[in-house]
Amino acid sequence: MLAVSAALTAVVAGVAGAWSPCGLSMLDTIGSALGDARRAVLLLAIATFTIGAILGGVVTFGGLALLGELLGHGDGTLRDILAGVIAAAAAVADWRGMRIAPQIRRQVPERWRWIMPLPLACGLYGVLLGLGFTTFVLAFAVWALAAISVAGDSVSLGIIVGAAFGVGRAIPIACLTPHLNSEDGQRRLDRISVDPRLWLGLRRVGAIGLTLCVVALAAATALGNSLGSRLTTLATAATDPSAAGGLVAWQGIGGSGVLQGATGATSPLPGDLPALGDANVAWEQGADIVVANATTLATEATVPLPAGATLSALAVSASWLVISALPGGGGAELVAVPLADPTTSTPISTAPLAGEIGRPAIDGSDLVFSASSARSSAIVEVDLATGTRTELRATRANYSFQNPVLSGGQLLYEQVGRCEQKLLLGPAKRDARSRLLLGLRSTVRRDPGYQHGYQRNWDSASHCSNRAAGPGGKLTLGTIARDGTNAYVTEYPADVADARIEILSLAKHS
Repeated sequence: MLAVSAALTAVVAGVAGAWSPCGLSMLDTIGSALGDARRAVLLLAIATFTIGAILGGVVTFGGLALLGELLGHGDGTLRDILAGVIAAAAAVADWRGMRIAPQIRRQVPERWRWIMPLPLACGLYGVLLGLGFTTFVLAFAVWALAAISVAGDSVSLGIIVGAAFGVGRAIPIACLTPHLNSEDGQRRLDRISVDPRLWLGLRRVGAIGLTLCVVALAAATALGNSLGSRLTTLATAATDPSAAGGLVAWQGIGGSGVLQGATGATSPLPGDLPALGDANVAWEQGADIVVANATTLATEATVPLPAGATLSALAVSASWLVISALPGGGGAELVAVPLADPTTSTPISTAPLAGEIGRPAIDGSDLVFSASSARSSAIVEVDLATGTRTELRATRANYSFQNPVLSGGQLLYEQVGRCEQKLLLGPAKRDARSRLLLGLRSTVRRDPGYQHGYQRNWDSASHCSNRAAGPGGKLTLGTIARDGTNAYVTEYPADVADARIEILSLAKHS
């Protein structure tokens, strides 16, 4: 909505520029063809002016959008509010036809039209007028669009606005100049020159467009506030959350496991990689895995790690302990241990490469984990009591599934692709439809699909609607957990030591 509203407003603001000294000068310069009666020269001058105007608009508004992106995400709500205030003020001023201020009292260099071929001069004139702020400004909408481009935090939005502004600058040229040698054409030009009502009408149309932009910004702010009100930071320098029964545990970066009680008080655990499930908590301690009562920390079972293996993750419930480990010989394995007889174990899954088996999670006796390879990715559910296996989600291209959590018949999981990272919630049924809770840009650098300086005819890039080519997002979604109506999500900035766990309310999605 913002892109469409801003683009339409930019076209109108560009057309309004025809009432400036520079706009009228361009009509006269191109319409007269400087004495060259050949129609081909006139049409070529119109084309070069149009290309130049679009290029200038893209440079200005695309550059402002790039500046907004380089400034970082920061407080997006504050940016939207500031841009909305500027746009609303500009809409009121344009509707009332107020004198433009601040004004840039500069015209295009007249000598270009005498020392250059007409098409070249018109192309350069188009660039200057398309830049928007190098000559007279004829609508407050131009200033408002600049603020919107910065606040939009999207180069694509800036390019769209800039191209639309350039097209608006070119429309009067393309429509009027071919007819200026006729009586009807001169009458139209005279009307533009002496009647300001058309200009005021255009400014009022632009004011309506700015109003739509304000509505779009307000909607974005409301959505951001709605999401922000459901996001709070649980812990910093922390990862691998686990939750059950009002308790939350996580792994401190550079430290041990941490357990947070129902009152919010935290205490260190005597081991690493903690996992909560039902009334139990498990952690790694030396060469063993300890399962204890989550309230008293009284030991209930001790399970030795397989010889030479490295623990990667744990999951626990009232009846089961699941160990995800990296064997000494390489690969990955998932093993289930019944707490009623900790001396026995059942192999669940193996993989030739570390990372192909994801972090496990248990709900009662139902185990879920992700299993990925170079060619496919799936979320697998295993009934530990019966051994029944079900693929809840599966794909063979474009993205992978990670960190599934099963709770009350609902599946919380992450879907990571070339364009976006998504946190999804849906029924724990095969291929059931899920709802998007969070979406972040992918963190990988995207190739444009062609080499700079060469033709783009064979552009082989797989483009993304939510991001352009170049560097990706700055946050990576990590391990997750769920307890009741709260989800716990790990976010990794560029520096992993700054990882944090966020609490996301699922009240509106349950």
